[in-house]
Amino acid sequence: MSIPRRLLEEFWLPAVVAVAWTIYNVHTSPAVWEFRNIVNVFGPSFFLASWATGQFFRVKKQVNLDKNITAIDSRVESLLEKLEKHTKDFMGYTIGADSVAYFMPMITQAETVELGLINQSPYPVFDVQARLIDLDEPIDPSKGKLWTDQIFRLPSLFPNRIMMGAYRFDIRGRERLYVNIFIDTRGQGAIQQIRIARVNGAIQIATRTRTGDTVVEQSVPDGFPGWNSENPNELFN
Repeated sequence: MSIPRRLLEEFWLPAVVAVAWTIYNVHTSPAVWEFRNIVNVFGPSFFLASWATGQFFRVKKQVNLDKNITAIDSRVESLLEKLEKHTKDFMGYTIGADSVAYFMPMITQAETVELGLINQSPYPVFDVQARLIDLDEPIDPSKGKLWTDQIFRLPSLFPNRIMMGAYRFDIRGRERLYVNIFIDTRGQGAIQQIRIARVNGAIQIATRTRTGDTVVEQSVPDGFPGWNSENPNELFN
């Protein structure tokens, strides 16, 4: 029944127009019309009206199709955005994604510097292992004496959390403390360089953290010894 109903919906108007035009021609003609004359007028009239209404229905269908395609595109884009977010969240909460944890130096008491591990990323960091070396420690590579690795491990650190007391240094009698820290997590690695120096009797701290070639954080106070803004590697090397 769907086909006859569809034919009726699309061709009733052309049929009415063709019949009306045929009747008008019959009534206005002075001669008596034969059946052949009626068919000759009705046929072309019905065809022309069908073509015109067909164009209308075709354009209407195309407009509706375009609307449906636009709606489908919008729903697909929305679905893809949600899928990307869920995938990012899944990776973030399982391996940490691109989350980075690094150390924050603090002076907790006189002549004591404490390094607290902080995670300001949106996802946790897992399997944290840090290897710290004191660059001022005397070494003799020719005799196999290299810097001492000071290891720190932590199973996980959630976002916006800090682990206090990861490292502590007594700097009494020291003019500076330069350390490099190599940080590895389940997601990625980072290198942190911490420079602590006395300037006019006060302790100043400069830091830089990198993941690959990307600088995650950098803080250098004004007047810090050896700082050159045009060549940061003079201080962080």
